[in-house]
Amino acid sequence: MKVSVRTCPICEATECEVLCKQTFVLLEGHPLSDGYDVVCCDRCRFVYADTTISQSDCDLFYARFSKYEDNKTATGGGESSWDAERLQKTAASIVAKLPNKSVRILDIGCANGGLLKALKDLGYSRLCGLDPSPVCVENTQRFGIEAYPGSLLSIADRLGQFDCVILSHVLEHVQSVKSAVYGVAKLTRPGGMVYVEVPDASRYADFVTAPFQDFNTEHINHFSLQCLANLAQSCGWTVLSQGQKIIYSAINMPYPAIYSFWAHNPSSASDLQFVKDEELCGRIKMYIAQSQIEMEAIEIRLVHALQRTPEVIVWGTGQLAMKLLAETSLRLAKIVAFVDGNPINQGKRLQGIPILAPAQAKGMQFPIVVTSILHQDAIVDVIRNQLDLPNDMILLR
Repeated sequence: MKVSVRTCPICEATECEVLCKQTFVLLEGHPLSDGYDVVCCDRCRFVYADTTISQSDCDLFYARFSKYEDNKTATGGGESSWDAERLQKTAASIVAKLPNKSVRILDIGCANGGLLKALKDLGYSRLCGLDPSPVCVENTQRFGIEAYPGSLLSIADRLGQFDCVILSHVLEHVQSVKSAVYGVAKLTRPGGMVYVEVPDASRYADFVTAPFQDFNTEHINHFSLQCLANLAQSCGWTVLSQGQKIIYSAINMPYPAIYSFWAHNPSSASDLQFVKDEELCGRIKMYIAQSQIEMEAIEIRLVHALQRTPEVIVWGTGQLAMKLLAETSLRLAKIVAFVDGNPINQGKRLQGIPILAPAQAKGMQFPIVVTSILHQDAIVDVIRNQLDLPNDMILLR
């Protein structure tokens, strides 16, 4: 047990149990934390990252480092068939509660506007998007949809109020969770509602694609249905309905999520008694144990490969790469270059080494360590079939 630096985002207590520690090697200029304790609140049993970053740090990251800017490598734009299907299903569930097509809908953290486009395709025209990334805003506007740069805590008054506000895969990224939810109330008309969707932390252990994939620099809040209900009620919202779902984070990569519809009811916050989630912490401990087994297997592969060839190219600078550089033998390798397919990272530096575009790897004869499991098959396809590179490859799985 310890006293947390960051108060519990839901009940604001500070007594907590330390579950594990996470460390990262960050890109130069990266504004988020290079390490934190994952903790469980002793009062309400919510699980969160005990990090000292500010909400302005979070906003800066999504304005300058947003992986969602590139439709080819990110979800949220509906460019792939599996992502488009996810967005269409989400849109259908939202409009089932909004039969009047003249309602105003705001999507906060709209990324490239895929969900708003799905709503537009269903006949809804009074749509608005908000995102910290100017590029994401431009991509949303290309659908003929109103969109503005901004975050949950910097919403312009000129936007007015809406019949429905969407927070889809946003709250897990937010430092000041309760401030954000209070702010949403100001944007919601009397009788309006909020749709919230976040990863389902109670099922992380059932969907371990990569070790500690959910304990990264971006995801700092880990919700269950009970914790999400506690948040809603503590901020003056009534839960209308909620449930679990499965979405896809990449092709053939299922991922657990939960959703909830809220209506504003300020009187509900005055007599709230937090309901402890008695299962979440145990489920998270299972996830940690499984992830540690995965990390140990990766370490064995890396040790064996790097004994034969200490000089390597590292392909991928995402969350898993940042973790491997901090916690495995990869930190001891002689890395001659980093390569990343996402333009947002190209030209930046990691450990003082420039990050190259894939085409710039041609002619470099060193073995390639592919540091993504989620996109491993796609990266191998680029290396072998698109660029025709003969390099040996070191795969994590």
